[in-house]
Amino acid sequence: MRKREIDQKAAIMIVIEHFGDVLPGTKCSAVFFDEEKIRREREFYSKLYSENGVHDLDVLRSMVAANVPADPYWLVSLKSGGGALGEVTRLHRVDDRTGKVLADDLSRPRRNDF
Repeated sequence: MRKREIDQKAAIMIVIEHFGDVLPGTKCSAVFFDEEKIRREREFYSKLYSENGVHDLDVLRSMVAANVPADPYWLVSLKSGGGALGEVTRLHRVDDRTGKVLADDLSRPRRNDF
């Protein structure tokens, strides 16, 4: 197993510095996705898409590749509390090698009202 380029705290700070709109009191956490977790994530998306009618293998591979990075990354969660919308969670991926925030659709705010 190779040494990680950044740690949990660094991944969180990269996201905070990148977006700059993180309010005080926001709960922050990060989980490292190594090759094994990425493999399981790919299996999850593959099964999900197959069960929802995607049977063309090339299309399935493209859809999985579009949702799961190939290289190890940190998944950073920012949960802001209170306000009119309730608790809102934002998820961002940070590439472990480059320390850059990956552009993807995870950054849409999500309400946690259940």
